Amino acid sequence: MAIPPIAKATLQAALINAGSNVLAQGIKAYRADIPFNLDTESLMQFTTCAFITSPLGYLWLGSLESWFPGRATDSNDQSDKQGDKKNKYDQSLPKPSLNVTNTVAKIVIDQAIGGAWNTVLFIVIMGLLRGLDYDTITGQIQADFWSIMVAGLKLWPLVSVLNFTVVPADQRLLVGSLFGIVWAIYLSLMSG
Repeated sequence: MAIPPIAKATLQAALINAGSNVLAQGIKAYRADIPFNLDTESLMQFTTCAFITSPLGYLWLGSLESWFPGRATDSNDQSDKQGDKKNKYDQSLPKPSLNVTNTVAKIVIDQAIGGAWNTVLFIVIMGLLRGLDYDTITGQIQADFWSIMVAGLKLWPLVSVLNFTVVPADQRLLVGSLFGIVWAIYLSLMSG
């Protein structure tokens, strides 16, 4: 039985996020010049957050691709009609060209809308997992939203450009998760 792509991507992201949290805890201990002591509560919070947000991220990236296809399709392309035999033996089939307009639209929308909802979602989920009340979570959103968004603009536009130009659609969450190692360390350090 094959694992559904969304489940595989979610598991990969959660494992990567868990590793990022452990690394962040190690960095904190090193900076404070204290022995490393794994904070399992923090580890579980970050891992749970990834299990919640990753399927949403997977669906978001898939939706962006369906709304704004990244590759131009040729309606006269006969390769699909001729089946896999043509693809196995004819290596000269040109790769569809990049649709620059759609790619730029995806990058801008991903950074503006996707970045904003991911930031708010992270703050809300982490607040709920830590048992914070509505007013405290709202205060954290107001206090941290813009600093996280601005910090994210130093990393995520590059990831979006790579994802939407060279990474196959089904691997984008994994690539984002790998870059997310740095980001999760930053968030772990920032959120205490």
